[in-house]
Amino acid sequence: MNLLTMGFSLVFAAIVQALLPAWGWFGQAKAPVLLALVVYYALTRSRGWMLAAAVGAGILQDALGMIPLGYSACLFCVLGLAIQRYRDDLYGFGAVTHVVIGSLGAGAVSLALAVLLAKDGLVVWAPAWVMSKTLGAAGLGALCAPLVFRMVQRLDLTLGNLEDAL
Repeated sequence: MNLLTMGFSLVFAAIVQALLPAWGWFGQAKAPVLLALVVYYALTRSRGWMLAAAVGAGILQDALGMIPLGYSACLFCVLGLAIQRYRDDLYGFGAVTHVVIGSLGAGAVSLALAVLLAKDGLVVWAPAWVMSKTLGAAGLGALCAPLVFRMVQRLDLTLGNLEDAL
């Protein structure tokens, strides 16, 4: 049941992320719904489940954003592993934790993705625009992560998956 729940959550998150607009005053950043799902799995599941969610979310994000496949998946895996490394020191079900991790994670992934794409010569961005997008992604991550966490947590509780966590 966990695999079906994860698959449904990934597809639904990808659809929501694709349909939400990119706002100019957030540096044209999209709401990091898929990243927030990785944060959820990093805080509530084992390393294997988190890595599966990170790879799935990363591939979907790359496909939707016309980014070479694997860039986001790699960054999502690194973020998920970092969160899991310190999750025993965090209050995993607290909204403040989700806001902080969502904000820092979205900003870091946005900045790292911009650096990777520029390093490979795929895009040329002005530093001011990269900073604007990074801050916008961080702001959207702070808004998005608690909402996604609560929705997927409710789905897991309804389906009886949460006791399988960890």
